[in-house]
Amino acid sequence: MFEKSLTDLIQGLRANKRNEAQYIQTSLEEIQSEVQMSDTQYKSAAIDKLNYLHMLGYDMNWANFNIVEVMASSRFNEKRAGYLAATQSFHQETDVLMLTTNLIRKDLASSNAMEVSVALDGLAQIVTPEQAADLFEDVLAILGHPRPYIRKKALVCLYRLVLRYPEGLHEFVPRLKDALDDPDPSVVSSAVSVICELSRTNPHNYMPLAPKLYHLLNSSTNNWMRIKIVKLFASLTPIEPRLAKKLHGPLSQLIKVTTAMSLLYECIHTAVVGDVISVPIPVTDNIGREIDFAELCAQNLVRFYESKDHNLCYVGLVTLAHLQAKRPDLVVDQYDIIIGCLDYPDLSIRMRALEVITGMTTRRTLTTSVKRLMSQLILSNTVALQPSNTTNGGLGNGTRAAGSDDDASLSIDSLGTSLVSAQGSFVSPRRSRKLDADPADSPEYRTAIVDSILDMCSRNSYSNMTNFEWYVATLVDLVYVSGVDVGHKLSERLLDVTVRVRQVREYSVKMARRLLSDKNIVEYITCKSPNAKVLSTAAYILGEYSSLLPASSDDIGLLLPPSLSRLNGEQQAMFIQAAMKVYTNWLHDVSGYWNSEMWELVRSVTSATVSTLSTLVFSCADVEATKATAAGSMPMHVLLAAIPLQASVRLRQFFEITKAVSVATSNPSDSAPRICVELHSLFTTYELNPVSAAAQSKVPVPEGLDLDQPIGDPIPDRSRIVMPPSPKPQPRSRRRSTHRDDKNSKSREDRKNDPFYLGGDGADGVNARDLIDLPDVDDIPVVALDLSMEKPATKADKKSKKSKSKKSGRPEKKTHKSRVRSPSPPPVSVDIVGDEDMPAGAAVDDHEQLPTVAATQQT
Repeated sequence: MFEKSLTDLIQGLRANKRNEAQYIQTSLEEIQSEVQMSDTQYKSAAIDKLNYLHMLGYDMNWANFNIVEVMASSRFNEKRAGYLAATQSFHQETDVLMLTTNLIRKDLASSNAMEVSVALDGLAQIVTPEQAADLFEDVLAILGHPRPYIRKKALVCLYRLVLRYPEGLHEFVPRLKDALDDPDPSVVSSAVSVICELSRTNPHNYMPLAPKLYHLLNSSTNNWMRIKIVKLFASLTPIEPRLAKKLHGPLSQLIKVTTAMSLLYECIHTAVVGDVISVPIPVTDNIGREIDFAELCAQNLVRFYESKDHNLCYVGLVTLAHLQAKRPDLVVDQYDIIIGCLDYPDLSIRMRALEVITGMTTRRTLTTSVKRLMSQLILSNTVALQPSNTTNGGLGNGTRAAGSDDDASLSIDSLGTSLVSAQGSFVSPRRSRKLDADPADSPEYRTAIVDSILDMCSRNSYSNMTNFEWYVATLVDLVYVSGVDVGHKLSERLLDVTVRVRQVREYSVKMARRLLSDKNIVEYITCKSPNAKVLSTAAYILGEYSSLLPASSDDIGLLLPPSLSRLNGEQQAMFIQAAMKVYTNWLHDVSGYWNSEMWELVRSVTSATVSTLSTLVFSCADVEATKATAAGSMPMHVLLAAIPLQASVRLRQFFEITKAVSVATSNPSDSAPRICVELHSLFTTYELNPVSAAAQSKVPVPEGLDLDQPIGDPIPDRSRIVMPPSPKPQPRSRRRSTHRDDKNSKSREDRKNDPFYLGGDGADGVNARDLIDLPDVDDIPVVALDLSMEKPATKADKKSKKSKSKKSGRPEKKTHKSRVRSPSPPPVSVDIVGDEDMPAGAAVDDHEQLPTVAATQQT
């Protein structure tokens, strides 16, 4: 008799909490001796205990052969214990699996339904590709079993088999079609579930089953079966568009009468994804009105995202996003409800609501949407917002001084005025004293908010924008309140709107100057800081469009801060280049009212600029070079070589400019030196416009040039020829050398006639031995290559005809018009640079040309 049963083992574990490991080790030793007994009852009890220990994390692979012995028992209780242990322990690489094939085949053919059932369950869990091929016919024959309980399990087991043995799918699909006519509803439900799972990989195979599935959809009263059928039609409708008209009636009826939220969701989702809503057949709502089917779906979707159940709210927003892509006019009316979903504590719901809001924002709701999203960034634990002092739309008296211990206090005007309209300095986002976790603190969510704001404002070349100055101010706000690394995205949009919209350039220069004046950002900037790219773009804007504002020598100091040495070479070059532009613009401005005071001011500013540049060179170079230069042992041009190339080139140019100005202003004069007046023209001769992304591909090929024609003769491929090592000079007799040459010649002749020998000759017919006798390099004659090209008129004509054939218009797509409840702001024409620069003579297709967008701006 065995020492402990499974019950005794469990009770012993509970009684030996302090010595659990020792108790389990003792039990395992007892089990090892019990599984060696000849009585299957003892083996079965030992396997039960071992299976329990396996669920606690102990290995049982050492008893795999004993498990097979228990599976072969004639007693059902012992057989069931063996199959259970097999499903827990066996895997695809188990070596004893080959011993179970005939055992399972025997149990499948048993007259005992319970043994057939446990064999189907076990086979579905441990099946291998070889077993699936061997036992497929046996399981397929069980579909005719008299008991529905077995037929249902056979269908599910066959699904697992065809995953391992796809060749059996051709025989399985007809039997699935027959199972749909089974008199037992559980078998039909299992068949529908299997078809639904198989259709995920290839729905085309199950299109012939659509008539029977449609009949089941109308006749069945089982909601779970209806859900499966509706989900199946969602994958079949895109393949066969005619199904949409057929499903219009059943789906609309189910949507109106069903009380099950799960079935209602699947019907709406299938109607939207399967494009059933595009069928032009009206339906009646609950009050008897004739409405569009899409409108009926939109009305019932409200029940989901208004629900307090987070799961229903989430799936409702997911389906609403699909509906928005096809009928945006129906989603616009739900703006107030969707914007309220941003207050849910569930982050996943906020993300889905953010996706919908981004797509449904119009010119009328843009300011409100951005204001609400900005409040999500500010009202988090990262930045605290106090609603006081919003009369001026900014910080006002609520601004926290740098270094203060108080929380950051930022505010937004009720009209959506940006934070940067206030005077004073901003503070970087910081953690407040709030202890409660806020979903808005998630970096993923904050990044999604910034992306949504940028998408809403710049969509369709700023078609929704009504105030470009507000947009630029919002971009600067995001620099302070984003709390995540989005500097690259913000810099791209700030530069894009400044270059494209001429009317906003002056305001952009002001905002760039304000950013560069903020010591909280500039003094601690490094090349890896999130705002490094934004400051580089601000420096570029200030330098490129500095002539739009009154010139100031203070801007030169803003562009050459002490922290510039911590940036990389590319970023340093942008600052130095911008400083050169500002310096030459200031010289051009003061030349208009030149006098003795201006002369002294120019000398002073130039001297200060040279000193700042020298300090910058010292800080950018390495420490050893700096010490050597300070001691006077290293010239400046040597020190410049230690700086990154991009910055070094600009610094040399700037030094030359200041040197030329110093020489020109060395003596007082009544009129401004000519160099002070004309230096500014180096940077303002041509206006900088955006370059089209397709400019390089549109460069016209010169007439007579064939890019596919080789320039010269093809070079032979001698990569497979191996030069033999040069022989060492050894004195030998003429007779011995002649004898060896004759012997080698005979060997080569034999190998030449041998079909199984890979010859030593090169691929190009060059013998390796002959390479020794190659001429010397100096003896090779020099041949002049003729690089002139003939004019391939035929190919050029073909290319010109091909380029002309591409100039054809495309039909415009019809879209649904959005219904606006209130009129949009009055449009005022704004000059947007929409035509991007292309190379001279480029052939631009009509659909590739970027049209000038008629944007609007509030006055």
